[in-house]
Amino acid sequence: MNVLRFIFGLGIAFSIFSFIWGFIMLLINSIRGNAGRAKQVQDYTLRIIKYFLLVSVTANYIFKYQAGDDQTLSWAYMLLGTMVMVFYLMGKLQKRMLFSQLSKHPVLARFTATIDPLVERYLLIGSVVYFIICLQLPDMVNNGVVNWFTTSIAAIYDAPIIGWIFSVIAFFFLVNILFRGANVIGSLVTGQPLNRPSVGGFGQFQQGSNPFEQFREKQREEEGFVDYEDVTDEEESENKN
Repeated sequence: MNVLRFIFGLGIAFSIFSFIWGFIMLLINSIRGNAGRAKQVQDYTLRIIKYFLLVSVTANYIFKYQAGDDQTLSWAYMLLGTMVMVFYLMGKLQKRMLFSQLSKHPVLARFTATIDPLVERYLLIGSVVYFIICLQLPDMVNNGVVNWFTTSIAAIYDAPIIGWIFSVIAFFFLVNILFRGANVIGSLVTGQPLNRPSVGGFGQFQQGSNPFEQFREKQREEEGFVDYEDVTDEEESENKN
């Protein structure tokens, strides 16, 4: 089994599952209400169901379509699959944290929803732990609902045109995962924290900072530095005269 092919297959599973879940959410949103607190509880309930199904279907997909005829998976690929799942869910969390920050802007508040960072982290950790258990006990995810999602993913991927589109998405997913892995390895080698602040990075949103305010502060610092340099140059010219 090729490592790149394995990650590519996970990209197929993730992207097509999100596609199918998107249609399910369209149906659910068309029949449910918008009652404040109740809607927030519904959102988190649906997200728990989504993550439960995502992890179950991914594990099932690995054993049915990526583990070979004997449907066994080595510890190395279990570790690789877990790392990919962590990177994928971390990326989802980063995006939700970003949208949560944008929701504080009056204009964008109506298009975004606030989230509870603590609940999001518990959801991520719980999903990863459940994924590890599923990889060790594949019979847990061998049921009608999970098998339907899994076979649907395989059928959509085998479709002539739409399958090619998801292949392109999976390729970019593969590249993104490789970059994330390289960044993590670089951080471990240099001794830097894994959640160090970066532009649009997870560390910034953990600290509750506003990205727009950060951009303005950075501009002020750069302008102040330029002004300081100009004044110094003028003083040196006057002293020489």
